[in-house]
Amino acid sequence: MGTPPDRQLREPDKNPYGWLLLTHAVGPMRKYVLSFTLLDLHDPETVLATLDEPFLSPNEEEREGYVPHVLYSCGLIQHRENLVIPYAMSDSSISFAQVELEEVIKSLLG
Repeated sequence: MGTPPDRQLREPDKNPYGWLLLTHAVGPMRKYVLSFTLLDLHDPETVLATLDEPFLSPNEEEREGYVPHVLYSCGLIQHRENLVIPYAMSDSSISFAQVELEEVIKSLLG
């Protein structure tokens, strides 16, 4: 697939598999999590896949703060074959997650 250039994404990531969208959702007990959805490359209104489980959810250290049980992000950065995701937790601090694009695609498409 080659090595893509570094780029910051505030919109879905266009890649050979489709449009990869970083999502923010709320579950039971107002627990906010991050996940991924893959949209069709040629018809982005068509959802190809969504993760069954959240990609990131607040761990023990990330649950306490001004707004507890919350993770959120405003986008991601593609660095070569990796996705770097800056995120905030409980309105009290920030962190980063990193995952290979191929790993996310495999999780979505099985």
